[in-house]
Amino acid sequence: MNKKLLLGILIPLSIFAEKVQITDEQEKNWNIQVEVPQVSHRYPFGEFIAHVVIPPTLLHTISLPFEANVKKLNVAKYQKVKPGDVLAEVTGTKWIEVQQKAISEAIEYKHHAHLTERKNMLCKEEIIPQKECVAANAELEADKVRVLASKALLKGYGASDEMIEALFSKLKISNTIKITSTVEGSIIALNATPGKSTTPDEALFVIKQKGPLWLEASMEADRTVKLKEGEKIEISLANKTFQTKVLQISPVINPENQTRQVRFLLTEEINISAGYIGSATLSLFDSVLKVKKNAVIKEGSTQIVFVKTKEGFVAVPVDVLSEDDSYYYLRTTAMLKQEIATNSLAILKNLLGGNDE
Repeated sequence: MNKKLLLGILIPLSIFAEKVQITDEQEKNWNIQVEVPQVSHRYPFGEFIAHVVIPPTLLHTISLPFEANVKKLNVAKYQKVKPGDVLAEVTGTKWIEVQQKAISEAIEYKHHAHLTERKNMLCKEEIIPQKECVAANAELEADKVRVLASKALLKGYGASDEMIEALFSKLKISNTIKITSTVEGSIIALNATPGKSTTPDEALFVIKQKGPLWLEASMEADRTVKLKEGEKIEISLANKTFQTKVLQISPVINPENQTRQVRFLLTEEINISAGYIGSATLSLFDSVLKVKKNAVIKEGSTQIVFVKTKEGFVAVPVDVLSEDDSYYYLRTTAMLKQEIATNSLAILKNLLGGNDE
């Protein structure tokens, strides 16, 4: 190995290994104060702009598969609804046509049902050939399939089970159809107004169901390596402090700003509305040591503290995980569980031969 390179490595290591020997009188004259670092079970991770969003699974969209005209509107935007609530009454040419087709299928089925019943009796008495009964039953089965398809189509158009049964029993067409909610929640989008014509690609109502929301933030990619999906964290947002967990971390990095999207769970009990954007302070849970900022000093590119020993003090490099206005949060080591100097660090550093910074 190059001697100069080896010397450059050994000098910093010798500094941290070397003790600063001072007497009790010198320690008193220099007013060196010491204290044991505090143990903290959480430490600040950073502050980020966060956005409260609605998971897609909580959004229920109501639309129609045909062009319709709104005859009556029963709800307003942001109104709460329950399953079965009538939201609007609409009509349309396709709605009338599908009912007419369903009635025709029902009449045809009933007609063939009577014919098949009579033929089956005649076949049983061997008055007519058995093959006529086989053909009649096959045709009746085909009619039954068409009736079931008509019911499914009516269901797809928004007809209730009661309305479908009434149509097939009374063979009477309804000019309008009631649009009902199938979920409980609040209407957050409303595109229906009385007299307005709608198209199949247009959502008439969007209902937000109850459930946990998401909190999303863009973070520097280098910092997200400290986070793990499923990890419990603490967040302060909108004057609330709560515990939650990391849901997902984006597997890709935004090439424009080198950030990754991180998503957290926001339970209903936290009570922060969707759409809120604010500054969120994150804290991670871990056993770390909390020391005052004036207890840490730089030696080159390394941050050190001075641990008190029987002979004086020894310089110990520290791993700073994070900081706030008053404290550094350090990774726990056995050496740091002893008393450390909290002032006059420049004097101790100079005794090691370092330059005051």
